[in-house]
Amino acid sequence: MHYSRSIYATSLIALYFLSSTIGVAQPKPPVLAADGGQSSASAASGASCPVFSPVMTLVLSDIYSDAHGSVPDEVMVQKNKEQTDKVDAFLRYAENALDSPAARTGDAASDCAYSNFRQWAKAGALTVEPKPYNRQGKVSRGEYLIGIDVLALKFKAVGFHLDHDTMLWLHTLNEENLSFYEHASNRGNLRIWAGAAAALDALLENNSEAESFQNQVWHEAMAAINKDGTIDGEMARAHRALIYHMFSFSATLVLRSARSALGNRESAADHARLKLLADWIGNTLCDPKSIESAAHAVQEIPGVWAYRIPIGFGPDLLNANWEACGQPHAGLSDPTSGGDTKHTAQILRQLAQTARPQPAKN
Repeated sequence: MHYSRSIYATSLIALYFLSSTIGVAQPKPPVLAADGGQSSASAASGASCPVFSPVMTLVLSDIYSDAHGSVPDEVMVQKNKEQTDKVDAFLRYAENALDSPAARTGDAASDCAYSNFRQWAKAGALTVEPKPYNRQGKVSRGEYLIGIDVLALKFKAVGFHLDHDTMLWLHTLNEENLSFYEHASNRGNLRIWAGAAAALDALLENNSEAESFQNQVWHEAMAAINKDGTIDGEMARAHRALIYHMFSFSATLVLRSARSALGNRESAADHARLKLLADWIGNTLCDPKSIESAAHAVQEIPGVWAYRIPIGFGPDLLNANWEACGQPHAGLSDPTSGGDTKHTAQILRQLAQTARPQPAKN
């Protein structure tokens, strides 16, 4: 995921995976049982399963030093990498394994990924609160949560059982993140990511608090989109106003898909409101100078990372300008956010097909 992403038990649904892999060469781990035990056949083969030691907490330096809280300080980002790289490596291995067409119980890479996932769960990874309080670490843990929740759904989709320890870990991570954003004054894209995480959590467990929060955030996000498609809080991001509109759009798309999987059908009014935002972004990609006056800055052009979620989750909303002036062929693998975005969206659509429709809530 990008710098401002975020960062989230229903019945088992087995799905076929997409025909294309992410393209990263896989190690040859042992075949593990679904409960994490190594099979005798694999042990005899001498193949190895990489072990990703659980990261218990994140104590990070604040990466934003500009007046708008929008531009990452690369020096601080690099300083934090000693800790974040360990989380990234764990998540990326699991994403690669689960986005493979071979993903299933009994597949060596899938079983290895699940074994590591269970070890992180048993250890309570990322749940230790540092003293003194570390805000950047708290925010970053929330940003990773989308990827962790998506991995849990992908494990379930190919037949893995999420045991008590794993569900308790997921509940703890999600509960801490929800509590943080329930009481936070931030109403920007990070709160929408938190809402998306809550919706994904509600898919994993029966959590009425998470379901209520995601619904509240959805209505906040819809209300924040102006009639011209802009969002006031993101327009204040100066030269990254366009980028932050794309961040908010991406978070809202994940939330939309997770809500649909919960049985919350998108209203015509909400679809139209979200289309306003999508059209504004597409038009601005073709003419970024058009917002220089309102944003009080020349716009930074988004990189490929800004397209992964919109292409994977929201192709129905993208106008012709997204293709003409954007990067329509950007790779769909969104590292540490659950992997292949089209695959993630596919799983959520499958869940939506069997979800009981929920009454509209304001």
